[in-house]
Amino acid sequence: MNFFQELKRRNVFRVGLAYVLGAWVLLQIIDFALEVIGAPDWILQVFFLAALAGLGIALVVSWIYEVTPEGIKRESEIDRTQSIAPQTGRKLDRTIIVFLSVAVVLLLVERFTGGPAGTEQAPAVDAPAESVAAKESPEAAGADGPVTIAVLPFVNMSSDQEQEYFSDGITEEILNRLAGIRELQVAARTSAFSFKGQNQDVREIARLLGVNNILEGSVRKAGDQVRITAQLIRADDGFHLWSEAYDRKLENIFAIQDDIASQIAGALQVSLGISAPQSTRPTRTVNPEVYDLYLRARTLFRQRGAGVVEAIELFEQALAIDPEFAPAWAGLSHSYNVVINYVSAEEGKRMGDVGAKSMAAAKKALDLDPNLPTALHAMANNLLFTLEWKQAEDYYLRALQLDPDSSDMMEDYAAMLTYSWQFEKARQVTERMIELDPRVPVFLLVAAILHHATGDFDLRDEYTLQGLEISPDMGNLQVWRLMALLQYGQYDEARQFAEQMNPQTTRPEHYVQLVDWMAGSREEPSDEVVAALQEVTPLLILTGRFDDWLTVRNSFKEQWIEWTITSTLDLQAPIVSPELLSGYRSDPRSKLMLEELRLPEYWREVGWPAQCQPLPGDDFMCQ
Repeated sequence: MNFFQELKRRNVFRVGLAYVLGAWVLLQIIDFALEVIGAPDWILQVFFLAALAGLGIALVVSWIYEVTPEGIKRESEIDRTQSIAPQTGRKLDRTIIVFLSVAVVLLLVERFTGGPAGTEQAPAVDAPAESVAAKESPEAAGADGPVTIAVLPFVNMSSDQEQEYFSDGITEEILNRLAGIRELQVAARTSAFSFKGQNQDVREIARLLGVNNILEGSVRKAGDQVRITAQLIRADDGFHLWSEAYDRKLENIFAIQDDIASQIAGALQVSLGISAPQSTRPTRTVNPEVYDLYLRARTLFRQRGAGVVEAIELFEQALAIDPEFAPAWAGLSHSYNVVINYVSAEEGKRMGDVGAKSMAAAKKALDLDPNLPTALHAMANNLLFTLEWKQAEDYYLRALQLDPDSSDMMEDYAAMLTYSWQFEKARQVTERMIELDPRVPVFLLVAAILHHATGDFDLRDEYTLQGLEISPDMGNLQVWRLMALLQYGQYDEARQFAEQMNPQTTRPEHYVQLVDWMAGSREEPSDEVVAALQEVTPLLILTGRFDDWLTVRNSFKEQWIEWTITSTLDLQAPIVSPELLSGYRSDPRSKLMLEELRLPEYWREVGWPAQCQPLPGDDFMCQ
């Protein structure tokens, strides 16, 4: 009898197979239990290593020993004619069938439900997880129309709930990768994130977002290790097209994100023509601490308010560790661009020339990665604030060419076009922005301001009210609503509205006095009324106080250039008679203002607005 036959006779193969199947089933049960109690990942790794070690022991024991009616004996002590190895083998066969049946049931549960709700599918540790993509043609994924997908916020499975920013950051990066697939329409971040924390059926979410596929998942971070699970769901029937889990080091996080996006494209590829995305990331690893600081800073920047100052500090900490990380330089530039709006005058002076710092950070980001959309966006904003209108537009267009569905970039580009009186271009960009992200208050505000400038006050008011419905305490929207009520002479309603305005972002008592002043004799305003008028400068035009408007506008030059740029709209909106407005535009001081803003230079390159025309030489006139 040769060695192979002896292994078979002693049931070594059967013992090994039964052990592997039993251990696999047990590990699935342990993994589920660990997920429920939120235990750290290393505990499962310990069980896996113990099971691996046990396999060797089981094989050795099955070779040396045999189970007999008198108990366990060494195989060398048993007469071959008295051996019951065949009967033991049949019992092992039944055990194998039981374990195999249980394993099939577990695989089917994972295949059709994606695993228990709120838990992850555990892969073999330190090995690529197996894909369980559906084999059938996923025609319901969008074969009858555009292939659309929404990426829902990945669930934070880390023991530290403050790691929420990390799971949100991972979600957004994967969303950005998918947005790079030309044939795939991806629901905008803000719309998808509006369902965060809501336990709604994915089919209902897909209906509300107008998509035919949903990607959801979870993230668990522990030290420099991260586990990401993702599952792709067909919206019409909730069927799981693909799912996978990843255990990797954070230094390879970009590779994981690219891998997820590529595999989703592969799951949608059959009969749909969806191609895998080309990664635009540099092929470098990232320090886990740097990436963590970056995500925390980006979250604070997006929240605005006083958190922008902390965001700057975190971006700078990340860059002190890794000065070659271009996204952090871009984030730092964006933060410096807006911080002056959220700090006191004293703190603003202490921070120094934030405009110069923002420009330097944008240049550094582009030096490191010339094709990074957020860096191009940052440079566009900086060029706008240095009054390089045409160059700014070129950078906005380059950024949007690389990231054509970025509503964040569209917001700033649409605002630039509006401030420069390029209203038709601004309308096209704004409509696309709202189509992509219809429930973002600041985007609705941009649309309201555009329609205010063009005199379509019904649309202005519609967008303002939509924004207030979503964010009733947003100060900018409240101010525009108050301005509209005063424009219409609805003073009683305006006073009631002013009394309820958000005291954290506005000064309701000043606005109440403003309403009373406009409803009364309009004698010389009090200091409080003047303060309110300075914040709602269109009212200075509306009340015929053009000299005061010029005074306020000129004071902006010493504070923040953005306020000076936005004041151009007050010379456009037809909130007074055509004769008065024409007189304000043709005033030599208005002409000087437009020259200081270098708008005539821009108009000579892109075309003149209807209200202005060039004159011989470098002269021009507006009326």
